Amino acid sequence: MTDLVLHSIAGPWAVAGLLVLIGACLQGVSGVGFGMFAAPILAIVDPELVPGPMLFLALIIAALSLLRERASVDSKGLGFALLGRAPTSIIAATLIGILPVRELSIIFALVIFAGVAMSLARIELPSSPAVMFGAGCVSGFMGTVTSVGLPPIALMYQNAPKATLRASLGGFLMFGSLISIAALAMAGRFGWHDVVLGIWLIAPLYLGFWISTPLAKLVSPGLVRFAVLGLSALAALLLLLRQLIT
Repeated sequence: MTDLVLHSIAGPWAVAGLLVLIGACLQGVSGVGFGMFAAPILAIVDPELVPGPMLFLALIIAALSLLRERASVDSKGLGFALLGRAPTSIIAATLIGILPVRELSIIFALVIFAGVAMSLARIELPSSPAVMFGAGCVSGFMGTVTSVGLPPIALMYQNAPKATLRASLGGFLMFGSLISIAALAMAGRFGWHDVVLGIWLIAPLYLGFWISTPLAKLVSPGLVRFAVLGLSALAALLLLLRQLIT
């Protein structure tokens, strides 16, 4: 009986650890991928891990990314984007407290699809304060509902040097995650339980990021980006089908 209980617990956590490891590696190589890849599958494996624990883990990997390439961060542009993230994070946190799990899962999947579409878009947008603020607003809603808020900001930095892209996305993800966590906490949707769940996954997170350091110099970020988008779209499709069929 004890073996059966341990197996039922270890199975999902082993899957969650593997997803977090791969997502952290993708994030470290290309600047995106942690939430987009891991979050929709984790929502199927264990809905408790999204968005709270994933935002906690996103905060950690963002800090690691920022420390690694902090000299390349675009602090001016990120300031306007973060101003936009705050109000929509509060709206999204309120929505999470109202909607049932099924409806939230459908919105979750649709938001991932929107993120993939934004990442595939090659739209040339000026990085003006107003546009950065707007991107931050969209990111705030997406990031708080699903823990995936980078696509609108990645769109703004798509033509930036690799180091600037990774560092700026890391900086935005770190402070943006703090804003979303605060909004969820005010809505009663984030607490110590989410932190504890996140702590259990720090080891695979760090291992994946550590692996990404040499890979970032060897693997094409563009190749990783398309792999991330394909896997993210597939994961979102599986999540959506699960909610529509059951």
